[in-house]
Amino acid sequence: MKRRVIKQYEFIRKIGAGGSGVVFLANDTLLQRPVVLKLLKRGSQTPEQMRTIQMREARLASAIDHPNVCAIYEVGEADDEAYIVMQYIPGKSLDKVIEEGPASAQLVLSSGMQISDGLAAAHNLGIFHRDLKPANVMLTDGGLIKILDFGLARQLKRENVDFDPAGPAQMQSAALAGQTYTARGGTIAYMAPEQFVTGQSSIQSDIFALGLILYEMVSGRHPFHRPDGQELQSIRAIQFAEPPPLREIVPDLSVELESVILRCLAKQPSERYASAAEVRESLKTIVKTLQLDSVVMPGEGAINMPAQQRLDMETPEEEKRTTGILSMLAERFRESVTSTTNKGTSIVVLPFVNLGTTAATPFYGYALADALAARLAKVPALVVRPSSALMNVPTQQLDPLSVGRKLMVNYVLAGSFLRSESGFDLNWQLLDVEGQSVRTGGAISVQSFDLISVQTEICDEVFGELHGFGDLQGGMGEPQRRDALGGNVSEEYLQARALLSSFMSRTGNREELDRARELFARVVVQDAAYAPGWSGLGITHLQYARHGLGGQMHVLEARRAFDRALELDSGSVEANLYRVYMLLSRGEKESARHGIEHLLQQADNDWNVHLVAGMTLRIDGMYEEALDQFNTSLRLNPSNAAMIYNHRARVYQYQNQLELAADEIEKGLTLEPRQPLLRISLGYQQMREGQLSRAVDTLEGVIRDDATLRIVFPTIAMCYVQLGDRHKAAEFILEETLAAAEADSEMAYRLATYFAVEGDESEALHWLRRAIYLGNENYPWFSKNPAWRGMSDHGDFQRALEDLKKSYRRNQKNWKRLLSQVMR
Repeated sequence: MKRRVIKQYEFIRKIGAGGSGVVFLANDTLLQRPVVLKLLKRGSQTPEQMRTIQMREARLASAIDHPNVCAIYEVGEADDEAYIVMQYIPGKSLDKVIEEGPASAQLVLSSGMQISDGLAAAHNLGIFHRDLKPANVMLTDGGLIKILDFGLARQLKRENVDFDPAGPAQMQSAALAGQTYTARGGTIAYMAPEQFVTGQSSIQSDIFALGLILYEMVSGRHPFHRPDGQELQSIRAIQFAEPPPLREIVPDLSVELESVILRCLAKQPSERYASAAEVRESLKTIVKTLQLDSVVMPGEGAINMPAQQRLDMETPEEEKRTTGILSMLAERFRESVTSTTNKGTSIVVLPFVNLGTTAATPFYGYALADALAARLAKVPALVVRPSSALMNVPTQQLDPLSVGRKLMVNYVLAGSFLRSESGFDLNWQLLDVEGQSVRTGGAISVQSFDLISVQTEICDEVFGELHGFGDLQGGMGEPQRRDALGGNVSEEYLQARALLSSFMSRTGNREELDRARELFARVVVQDAAYAPGWSGLGITHLQYARHGLGGQMHVLEARRAFDRALELDSGSVEANLYRVYMLLSRGEKESARHGIEHLLQQADNDWNVHLVAGMTLRIDGMYEEALDQFNTSLRLNPSNAAMIYNHRARVYQYQNQLELAADEIEKGLTLEPRQPLLRISLGYQQMREGQLSRAVDTLEGVIRDDATLRIVFPTIAMCYVQLGDRHKAAEFILEETLAAAEADSEMAYRLATYFAVEGDESEALHWLRRAIYLGNENYPWFSKNPAWRGMSDHGDFQRALEDLKKSYRRNQKNWKRLLSQVMR
């Protein structure tokens, strides 16, 4: 059946209806982006009245340009129907969040600050919402608040901004008739007392509605709600009843937050806050007072500072970013608790504290914790938070139980060690977060730094303790085939792991990668039967190809290392996971998919498995499925948020949702300001937005930091071509650039796109075919990428797209089948 079309907007499906109109998900066929299209209800109005009232108010709402207000793209008429085209915002409305139960203080504060910001922007224009309620506030996947539906908004003259000139009789009669939705005044449950008496709305009415939203988020219930069919009783409760004391419902709630909410709910408008900006400042003060700092994010961004210092230093723009991040953290951990409840027991392994003064051993504590976490993650019923979550936090200053509460885990494994000339002494404890007690622990003295024997002994005791108390089901899985690793080799292995983790998670520094490869190579020479050493060496070689630092030689070396690791330990999740890339590099896409299916079934509690699954789905054009996998990975390992934001931004860029992509990049760079892949994505985003000079500045900054990072070269070359400097562009297309593209599918497609923009059709087609061979079958993006418009009539290009379209449809069916089997 042919879909309905208004202008360039193609209707996809109905997604809701309300008092002011019917809402549809639609596709903007001109800009190739999803949008929300709202057909406005006429009611008893004539077409002319509808045009003069509803259309005027929609245009007023479109004047509010603020990150916490849903953007309105267009207002128009077609076939006597008025419509509004709005930004599509994936996420969930606050009424869905409230249905899940009381929210954390972080989420309440962050949401309240962001709603206040959006309202303040509207109020400064003389506009108030008049239908603010949880269903009209969206929480995006990344923690950003968006206020929807200013369809009832009314603009007032500046001198009359306090009151709405609507007549009282109309409002009162509608309300007393028992309607749940008044013609002009919003939803009854979220109206202020004065609206039922005088019919007059005000800025303070919006603040009252904000207070109701915050009350519901804190308590999980509406303070004045009465059973269905008793609207009159609800109205009287709003007018005359005091809300139940929040601290009786939520004993742990801070007095300050309760005070702010109750002041918003004062019966007299004059007793409420005078402005939304004042509400925000009060909530900001609570954030400072409660010291709601986050210890779970690595990086150099402001998020790692103590809350007081961070908020004192922030500019308004930076404050808005960190407010969204605070919301993201709270929501992610909240979702993770639900996920963990379904999957089993959760634990975080803290970096072991080095009690010595030896400067050469700072990495031991992190690498040892990562090794323990990897071993514990083999227990299917155990969800393990990676210790890299705390990489930049001084471990000596950590209160383990406090960290456990913030990360919302059941148990914390913590310890310390003292290095000596002859070996080391290690102490460890397993802490019960809810019980605030020590469950078990021990002391170990060994003559050399023997990682394997240490991790085996500790993990076996942890498992025995939890299994004995009924907290775990199942077993530790297959034991490792090696029970010991020589002291010198173990030290080199620990250092190699720490350097590789730093390169992959934060810095992208070539020197760290080179040093890690050198150390892994020495480990496997000294102990050729140690499977994790071979696996680490393979991952290191793979990073050269994936970051444009090397070519096919590194892929072959990685394949050899993974094959050796699997010979020694066929059950290694790590080796099997990264082997997926080897299958892709050989064009064995179907085998790669089956490998991911197997890993999702066997290691569903491993965040890295979901990350690789998301990346593979992304280059197959399965965007929603990719986002689901990225979000699962983030819930399991919030410390990798910056990288997840980068991957999600890439998906949104493919979908032409550039506003959402920009939000993801901004959040990532707040956490990791120098992260090179995020900065490359920022440069690409700026190029897509037509800001070519800014894009060049951003991308050249990446090159200044690391001139060997060749994955940036095709993108900066594209910018120079569009600026008319083809000679400068050609300087970046070196032999090393071509060699890197031979080995990596995304690098190959970026190079193909450069040649398409430059006008070299033959080279563009060659590298496009290479990208497809290497596994990049992203047909939805390849078919609409604006950079390829110049080749839209090229026969070979069209034939390549037709072949790719068939593969894409086949891939869709295969993925849906595989993912459905995983979900069983």
